[in-house]
Amino acid sequence: MKFTITRRNTKNRQTLRTVDIVKWMEQIAHDDAQQTVGKFREEVADSILGYDFHHAIPTWRHVFPAAEFTKDSNGNLMMTRNNGILMLYFDDIIGKESLEKAKTNAAFLPSTYLVVTAADAKGIVVLVRYADENGMLPTDEEVAKHLYRQAAARIRPLYLSQIEGKGAKEVSTLYDNFLNTLDAHPYYNPQAIPLRVNRYGVDCQSDMLDMPSPVKVDDAMENPLSEIKRMIDYFDSHYDFRYNDLMKYTEYLNRQKAYYDFQPLDERVKKRMAVELLLAGINVSYKDVRNYLESDIIRKYNPMDHYLYRLHGKWDGQDHIGALARTVPTANPHWETWFRIWFLAMVNQWRGQYNRRYGNSMVPLLISPQGYHKSTFCRSLLPPELQWGYNDNLLLNEKRQVLQAMSQFLLINLDEFNQISPKVQQGFLKNLIQLSNIKIKRAYGTHVEEFPRLASFIATSNMDDILADPSGNRRFMAIELTAPIRVDCRPNHEQLYAQAVEAIENGEKTWFDEEQTRLVMENNERFTTIIPVEQCFAACFSPAANEMEGEYLSVAKIYAELKTRFGSGLSVANIQTLGRHLKQIAGLERRVTRYGTDYLVKRLGAS
Repeated sequence: MKFTITRRNTKNRQTLRTVDIVKWMEQIAHDDAQQTVGKFREEVADSILGYDFHHAIPTWRHVFPAAEFTKDSNGNLMMTRNNGILMLYFDDIIGKESLEKAKTNAAFLPSTYLVVTAADAKGIVVLVRYADENGMLPTDEEVAKHLYRQAAARIRPLYLSQIEGKGAKEVSTLYDNFLNTLDAHPYYNPQAIPLRVNRYGVDCQSDMLDMPSPVKVDDAMENPLSEIKRMIDYFDSHYDFRYNDLMKYTEYLNRQKAYYDFQPLDERVKKRMAVELLLAGINVSYKDVRNYLESDIIRKYNPMDHYLYRLHGKWDGQDHIGALARTVPTANPHWETWFRIWFLAMVNQWRGQYNRRYGNSMVPLLISPQGYHKSTFCRSLLPPELQWGYNDNLLLNEKRQVLQAMSQFLLINLDEFNQISPKVQQGFLKNLIQLSNIKIKRAYGTHVEEFPRLASFIATSNMDDILADPSGNRRFMAIELTAPIRVDCRPNHEQLYAQAVEAIENGEKTWFDEEQTRLVMENNERFTTIIPVEQCFAACFSPAANEMEGEYLSVAKIYAELKTRFGSGLSVANIQTLGRHLKQIAGLERRVTRYGTDYLVKRLGAS
């Protein structure tokens, strides 16, 4: 069996190699010439900042035991061989005797393949063999990922019951890895028996290993505080909880079943948990369950802070943002520059800062016939772990829903933009795009609250005459595609966003300046809808350059002449409506008099 080992070189580029397990154990029996692991253990022993700040971490070797990997053309890890190895990590094991005891306890189980001391000497890494219900390992990467998650959810509780320590890894993936370590005496069992996993779990009676013993109801009533503690202990051994500070609800992960990820904790789940507690002999009320699960005892978790923080300092120096922009074929020479600014503004928006003066007020509008992969491109902008933040079915007529979505989603796709009415474009949408913070009252709330805006917008359309508001067109950059978008190679999302984080931290611009806004508006002229009243005006008048060429006419006179010429064909009902349309006509000079606004026009077709 071979492990995959990766590291980042001094140019921050990821290198990759595979090594036989026996040779790897020979290597970790001794420290390197620089005593890297030994010094690391000494320096982090009293550190309160964590490993991320240690000077050696950026170039440290990482061991991937679950499979052998290679890299695709975009630098993403790609499975070539499935090892059938689950990685478990247990930390908070202090002292040499405790470490040896934990190793011995892990080795007691027949499926344990390897146990080594962790790089910081404060925990152990346990590698466990597993297979599907037929004793086989999938060769398809997506199927392998699914089986790995099932194995993690079922096997981890078995080892938690055997090892004294904290299982630090909550959600496991096929790409789990650990820091290369130092251990002269690892436990190694090449004859380990794979635990078989099917969609119902491991073929063993693991579910009953850590069930609390029942107690009499009378005893429980005598000591309600003890029952609360037993409830908390039960939850700690069966579930992981976290409060999603972005979505404003508690999430849970069932350690006993193969859920794909953390799930929202709704009322039905809470009631099921309350029944579980009663069946386990823990006499608590539903109110007790809710008080615990809805309290600030549950740790806070912000998915965007977590995602962006781990990208600091990981950019490999290549232009991944530009490469992504170039997958969109267009004749617009400014597209790559515009896309970069918009992309950085989107990532900057995710940082969720309060009191921000400006929001990401630009919207890429991709225009082409059907079948050009526009929606696929929009969806692929977010990595798989952030797909929850993508929305392409927002109803703009539900104002409260839209505002809430802007504070919780990351990217909103205004799909089929041509179906949005001119009235919505000119009013609600134009104001919506430039918001920096969101003020709404939550459902059943008592007061209006302010939330930082997270969402940016992108749009698609199959028609090219769709921009109905000339004054608001600077909010959109209309990009006409010359060929289908190339979606055959998935983006390297880690490097894509690591580059964006680096650029933002270095002060790169995340807004469109005056010159770029002017270019955007010039570009958008050919995509502007000419409404009927403007067509009627253009049939009778044109903007004049000066009074020698034309004359100033009031809105009333212009309205009267258009009404005489077109009658009921004129689409405006009154003079005030016509005046609003005339203000939108480019190049039309006007002056304000004591009687109203006059426009400098030249009559067409006059003798």
